Amino acid sequence: MKQNARFSCSALKRVCCAVCVALLSAHPIGAALAQGFEAPLNVAAEHTPRMLTSPMLAVASAGSRLVAVGLRGSIIVSDDSGKTWVQAQVPVSIDLVAVTFASAQSGWAVGHGGVVLHSSDGGMTWEKQLDGLQASKLAIDFYTRNPEQIADAEGYLSKEKNLAVEQETQPFLDVYFADDRHGFVVGTFNRIFATEDGGKTWAPLMHRSGNPQEWHFYSVSGKDGQVYLSGEQGRVWRLDQTSQQFVAINTPYNGTLFGITALADGHVFAYGMRGSFFHSSDQGQTWQRSTLPFTSNVMRVIAAGEKRLLVVAQSGQVVQSQDGGQTFSPVTLNSPMPYFGAVLLDKGRLALAGAAGVRIEAL
Repeated sequence: MKQNARFSCSALKRVCCAVCVALLSAHPIGAALAQGFEAPLNVAAEHTPRMLTSPMLAVASAGSRLVAVGLRGSIIVSDDSGKTWVQAQVPVSIDLVAVTFASAQSGWAVGHGGVVLHSSDGGMTWEKQLDGLQASKLAIDFYTRNPEQIADAEGYLSKEKNLAVEQETQPFLDVYFADDRHGFVVGTFNRIFATEDGGKTWAPLMHRSGNPQEWHFYSVSGKDGQVYLSGEQGRVWRLDQTSQQFVAINTPYNGTLFGITALADGHVFAYGMRGSFFHSSDQGQTWQRSTLPFTSNVMRVIAAGEKRLLVVAQSGQVVQSQDGGQTFSPVTLNSPMPYFGAVLLDKGRLALAGAAGVRIEAL
């Protein structure tokens, strides 16, 4: 049902685009505009002071540097704890939604159009490692070569061929790297790819996802060799190290889980819509729900000590727990805004990415 709806919308968009191009082409100025259009995946992000205060959807630490990503390919960096920012060199102008750094120098960002960007200089310059069209071709080649080794290889191949024919791309919504070489990117409709060489090559893992319904993956997180995904319908998936399959786990919730945070010793936090917040101490086998003092979407959960947690809400609220998520108290903020991402800094400070850029708050 989801696939058919997606393809029907795509067909409608193509018709509308064709009509618009025809109308534009009938006018001299419109003809020049139509002929000059380039896809955002092939156009570098615009350099403008507006980018420094435009919405930022995620922020990460690259050593002592802060790196934030947002709309229209904007990536900004700060070397003075957020006092001043400069814009990075980015080869795409498509929305970026997640960023991570495995070291002070090596980082990755993902977003719409199935784009995967890599930086080897702490976020100042970026190169495209993968996009949705390339990802689809990789999947087609992979499932074509392995029809007997992979159950339902023909089904995965058919879906990828449909994407290729439609010239569609699926967004990647999150990225996780355990080190400079081993990482995952995940996205809508069961999209998951892995790399073992720092993103030089990528392999599709849709056949290992344990997700026959093709729910969206919203988040990927790891710790101490464990890797977890979260997504629609209250689902969490854990990578089984022996079979290398992602095993689906139910939580006491049937809504969307926007994020998952893996800590040491098997502790995992899953969170999402309407203040949903769940904790597992046994690698996701059992879950306990905690009640938060708000009903807004939970966007980020950060470990700030052995038992201390920070919970960031889209509504602009931050609460903290000193007992591992059993009880919570509010954090007073100087200048709240709608939040989408956060990262903990030293000296008791928190960098918050949101509707008006990045702000630093003392805890």
